[in-house]
Amino acid sequence: MKRKNRFRQTAVAIVAAFGLAAGCSSSLDSSVSGTVTLDGKPLEIGNGTCTVSFYPEEGGAAAQGRVGPDGTYALKTGSTKGIRSGTYIVTVVATGPSREPPPGVPPMPGPLLTPTRYGTKERSDLRFMIASGTNRINIALTSK
Repeated sequence: MKRKNRFRQTAVAIVAAFGLAAGCSSSLDSSVSGTVTLDGKPLEIGNGTCTVSFYPEEGGAAAQGRVGPDGTYALKTGSTKGIRSGTYIVTVVATGPSREPPPGVPPMPGPLLTPTRYGTKERSDLRFMIASGTNRINIALTSK
């Protein structure tokens, strides 16, 4: 009897290990970084903010990255560095610094620095295929 139980426990452990390995195919197996440009020049946001978002076409969690003052970004999914491989719709939203509001008025976002067509996944025409491993994706925006 003990031998049958050990065999059963071993078989269950092996099946569970294969199940976990199969689940790893959806893990964050890629990294993405690059530069955002507008009309051929690195996007300059000064004291503003800029976020790049990668939305998987197949659904699931989006990956995001903050664009630095020099136009560079690196993606995270949630709080973890990385992204799953696959095809993504990309949005880029940059705003200038917020203006000092009158007393008692909440601060308003600064002026939009990127064309509105890049601001939502429904309107953006930016699509990229992410391969396993390291990916350098430079995002070229145009104001026209």
